[in-house]
Amino acid sequence: MMIRIGVLLLSGLPLVAVAEEVVIQKTWRGIIFLPRTFPGKALKAKPSPLKVVRDAKGYDEFLKLIPKKQISRTRPAPPNTDPLLKKPPVDFTRHTLLAISRPSMTRPVFKKITEGEKDVVVSVEFPREFPAAHPIHIGTYTAVLIPKSDKSVQLRLIELGRKQKPAK
Repeated sequence: MMIRIGVLLLSGLPLVAVAEEVVIQKTWRGIIFLPRTFPGKALKAKPSPLKVVRDAKGYDEFLKLIPKKQISRTRPAPPNTDPLLKKPPVDFTRHTLLAISRPSMTRPVFKKITEGEKDVVVSVEFPREFPAAHPIHIGTYTAVLIPKSDKSVQLRLIELGRKQKPAK
C-alpha cells in the first residue's frame, strides 16, 4: 500500500507547474505624469499600475509620460535627469519592459518576477507612504528590463496579497 502511494506521488510531480524566476537585466526609477480624474468623473475601470511595453510604439508612449523638467519650486525648473529621457535603445525582439507606477513619492519596488507555463507573475511592493505633500498628477515609477515574453502578465501586490487583472 505504501509503495502504491509513493509511486502515485512521484508520478504526479511532473504535472506540477514549475515557475522559474526571471532575471532583471536593467532598472530605472523616476517621476512620471499620472493624470487623475476629477471628483464625480470616475473611470469605468481602475487602470492597472503595471505597464507592459513590448514594442517601440509603446516605449515612446511610456517615455512621453516622463516630465522633461524636475518638480521644483525654482523658476525655471531644472531639466529632469531621468536616464530614460535619453531614450536608451531597447531591443524589443529580445526584451520586454515592465513599468510600475504609483501616485505617491515613494517608489514601488519589484520584489520577484516569475515565469510559469501560461503567465508571468510580477510581485511588487508599495512601501509605506509617509504624510507629505506631493504634486498633483505626478507619481513615481520603477521600470525593469526582462527577457522577452509574450505571455500574459499578472500583477501581485505583496502588501495587499492579491492578484490584479492582466495588463495589456
